[in-house]
Amino acid sequence: MFGKGDKKEMKPKKDYSSSEIKSILSKELKVSGNIKAEGKVRIDGQIDGDIEGDFVILGNSAVVNGNVNADVLILQGTIKGNIYAQRLELKSTAVVEGEITAKGVVVEDGASILGKVSSGRFAENSLNQTSNISESGKQ
Repeated sequence: MFGKGDKKEMKPKKDYSSSEIKSILSKELKVSGNIKAEGKVRIDGQIDGDIEGDFVILGNSAVVNGNVNADVLILQGTIKGNIYAQRLELKSTAVVEGEITAKGVVVEDGASILGKVSSGRFAENSLNQTSNISESGKQ
């Protein structure tokens, strides 16, 4: 049922396998406001605002009260908001209260989700619309 078939693995736009983490926000840090990051970032603190990034790792102690839009999102902590991602990994300690829209989704046993999940081809149109909105805001 899951993981079977001849479908190709969905990969994000960029290859992050060899890139190092560019920024780390420690668990003692609390940010009120939106974050926009390039490259790999790790967040262990609390964010009251939206996060937009290429490759975002939210550690066990991370709490985000806002939406997260990323090419790749690895979640170990908590998000109270919507997720938009090309690839999403929900680790066993992950908690999501909100809608998930992701092309590729991996969910470990123990992860908690409260909300609607759209993945694969059901996510493509929504992600394209989100991407177009982000691009139109750049000048």
